[in-house]
Amino acid sequence: MRVSLTLLFGGILWAQTPEKYPLEKLQVQGNDHIATERILAVSGLKIGALVQKADFDAARERLLESGAFESVGYSYKPGLKSGYDATFEVVEVATLYPYRFEALPGSTEALRAALRKQEPLLGDRIPGTPQVLNRYTAAIRQFFEGKLEAKGELSTDSGNLEIVFRPSGERANIAEVNFTGNQAILTPLLIQKLSPAAVGIPYSEPLLRRVLDSAIRPMYEEQGRVRVAFPEITAKKAETNDGVAVTIAVNEGPAYSLGTVRLAGLPEAEVAQVAKSDDWHKGETANFANVEASLQKIRQRQRSQGYLRADTSVVRELHDQDHTVNLTIKVERGPQFTLGKLTIQGLDLISEPAIRKIWKIEPGQPFQEGYPEAFLNRVRDDGIFDNLGKTRADTNINEDTHTVDVTLFFTGAGTPTKGKDGKRR
Repeated sequence: MRVSLTLLFGGILWAQTPEKYPLEKLQVQGNDHIATERILAVSGLKIGALVQKADFDAARERLLESGAFESVGYSYKPGLKSGYDATFEVVEVATLYPYRFEALPGSTEALRAALRKQEPLLGDRIPGTPQVLNRYTAAIRQFFEGKLEAKGELSTDSGNLEIVFRPSGERANIAEVNFTGNQAILTPLLIQKLSPAAVGIPYSEPLLRRVLDSAIRPMYEEQGRVRVAFPEITAKKAETNDGVAVTIAVNEGPAYSLGTVRLAGLPEAEVAQVAKSDDWHKGETANFANVEASLQKIRQRQRSQGYLRADTSVVRELHDQDHTVNLTIKVERGPQFTLGKLTIQGLDLISEPAIRKIWKIEPGQPFQEGYPEAFLNRVRDDGIFDNLGKTRADTNINEDTHTVDVTLFFTGAGTPTKGKDGKRR
């Protein structure tokens, strides 16, 4: 055996020999998310086993069939003794998704435990490949002893991409909604607000929770009930159609009053000016509709100074002892945009200079959001032209140079006439 092995490693019988030799060392390269020991387990290769090229080919096929890898390659060479050292090079599927169960009769814990037992390779995040989805749905079918067919599909119902395993077939649509546990807001008002957004959509609890957050939560936050929660959602077949009737439990929580408001990201002079505003209504019940209106004023003020990408974010600090909420508001001003080029179309050699004269922003000065439209309204309201037709303003924002080019379009305008102040334009 030693002689033939020497000849093999010398390259003479490498391709021809059908003999097997012990696997001395086995390693994996290229894996980031999937543990090496799991990959080795799926490969079927074991240290000490007698192997040849066909065994490595079979291990490669098993790994590819798992659906977890874009590609799998391998190499092997003489070991330190009389066997092989082998290395598998894998490229994992780039994106792994969390998964959940929907409308399956078993408990989530039991289903996950069953899948972990049958799935040696993957954890709580899996690829969305057909091989993986088919393998998981087969395991779910086995869990229910063949009495339930499930399917797996990518979903954004929760706001993030995830894989959902649910019974095969189409989801039933929401036919009606109801609430329990609410006192601060009457049930008819809640139903009236939620129904247009929820009735008629396929029932999915994560999707319905997103609708609740956009439609119902703001109603409570106008009353300072920032701890409002919807601890349980139940669905059953509707009595009058094939849809589902949904009942939403509400835990309204106490009303919070507005404590301190701290601003960051603005010059000190502006911070002081905004802090003096009575828009916040400190000490009163926190009304987050009013808070958002104040934030809109802050954003609009920044955009009128040329900060066209200004945005705001709010961090809430809740104090459950005295039911107050403090706010930290961060203003992201972004770059300041200036006026680039002003182009006027549709006016003659006399009219155009008159219009440029009353245009207040010079090139290089901060551009005010909404100024072109307001300017055209002023031209019309002041009666600067007789028979002025349609007007419009086009703005071209250059993100690289932080400039804004404006084109004003006039139709039907003649020579400027007297304005409302009696002066000739």
